[in-house]
Amino acid sequence: MELLQPLLQLVNYKVEAAIWVGISMALYALGVDISWHYRRPRPGRLGTWVRTIKEWPYRCWLIEAIRFLYYIGIPYAGLLRGIVLPRLVGLTDPDWVKGVGLGAALGTGALLLLALICWWYTRAIMALPVPMKKGRPGHELTNGWELLREVIYLQTHWAFYRSVVILLLDDYYWGTFLGFLLITLEWATNPAWRKDLGLPWRSVTPLLRWSMALLTAVIFALTRNLWVLVPLHWIIEKACQQLLGVGEQQMGRILGSNSFNQG
Repeated sequence: MELLQPLLQLVNYKVEAAIWVGISMALYALGVDISWHYRRPRPGRLGTWVRTIKEWPYRCWLIEAIRFLYYIGIPYAGLLRGIVLPRLVGLTDPDWVKGVGLGAALGTGALLLLALICWWYTRAIMALPVPMKKGRPGHELTNGWELLREVIYLQTHWAFYRSVVILLLDDYYWGTFLGFLLITLEWATNPAWRKDLGLPWRSVTPLLRWSMALLTAVIFALTRNLWVLVPLHWIIEKACQQLLGVGEQQMGRILGSNSFNQG
């Protein structure tokens, strides 16, 4: 029995890690479902609570506190429990020469690729019939500090899932890829994202975020350095937002011109 004790501890350790990820995904699915279902007033006690929170003047602070606890609090709790290992997350003992050099090269390639995709997307949207362009904006343009906060949230969340799968499989490459699939599965539970994917002028937001999750997963598999991913993610997404913003301004001028001519 004493010989089996280390094996049992290892199994329990991995089971607990999987449970933490399952709880995180369940909380996300529950939160986005409630947000979607109660975007309009609903009857019932829960509907009354949701309406009260929406009318509360400090609701923005409450929402940000909940988001902070979800994106940062859960991974930090896992770190304290010992199921999130700093080495697997990419926080300790990174090869900085390899990480910065390879990360910069891959990040430049990713930026050029996404810039080309954004250019193609803008041209495709501009080619759509004018009535279909109603309902813009197609993307969420945020200032630099807000985007940095979101990048930190997302990269911490993604690293948490990735590290747990790497732990379960004891394989960096397969663990990173399957961790990305977990993120995709989690997003698939969001009805707002599913609806946006069906609207050409709004699909760019989920597709850009999904692309960043995939690209940063590839970069992490090669560099194993989370510190490099945060600035790369910020730079690439900020640049893409600026490109999409320029394209949207052009669409606005075209729509304005068409409306004037039709009038």
